[in-house]
Amino acid sequence: MINIQKIGKLVLLAFIVTGFWACNDDDPETFNFTGEVVTLKRTIDGEEKFALSYYAYGNMRMDSASVDFPGDSMLVLSSGGAQKLTYYYEPSIEDYSSSAPESENYDFLVVNNNLEYTTTENHVFTDVDIPTIDSVGVTTSSESVYIEWSNSEDAQNYVVRILNEDNEVVFNSYIVSEDADSFTAEQGSGSWDTSLETGETYTIEVQAIVFEDNATNADYFYQIETIAFASAEFIFED
Repeated sequence: MINIQKIGKLVLLAFIVTGFWACNDDDPETFNFTGEVVTLKRTIDGEEKFALSYYAYGNMRMDSASVDFPGDSMLVLSSGGAQKLTYYYEPSIEDYSSSAPESENYDFLVVNNNLEYTTTENHVFTDVDIPTIDSVGVTTSSESVYIEWSNSEDAQNYVVRILNEDNEVVFNSYIVSEDADSFTAEQGSGSWDTSLETGETYTIEVQAIVFEDNATNADYFYQIETIAFASAEFIFED
């Protein structure tokens, strides 16, 4: 199990970037980057479906990043922030398919100071069950939300987050252990972007995470293999 104290905003942009920088600080004058492919799994219209997300993490500013596919097709990644240390593509609902992805190599190309750099990511698909949410409870006086779920045997860790009706993340938890089956979103249990408003409708998610076999505490930021999402709506009122 990866024993991590904190986790940033998902999906997935907040696994970034400090971990990559920390792993490459022996020679900060040398540009380094890594490419990462992650399988996302959700239930859509009652069916389990899969999609891929793509990330390029650099220890210095990147001018652009893309993923090359067989047949001369290319996916241009978007910048994840003003520092341009991360580029990404995260799928829309239309990208999800009922077919699980095959294990495959993905070629990343980034540009730093007008120089091109490439790397190949061998993404191995590992399945993980989507958690089943059993109950969600709200206590407005303490501004907390309690959730219980059925444990996923294959999950190595969990993350809980809350999104508003505009699909914006308002809460992102610290890492939750693999044997957990409940969590309370409250002050001190994660990162809050905004407070919950009484009477508003929100979505709470449980994310079951599987890391790559060689992931460590130092590099789990970009060693994620699969994330399975469970979600439920709730109204923030007692």
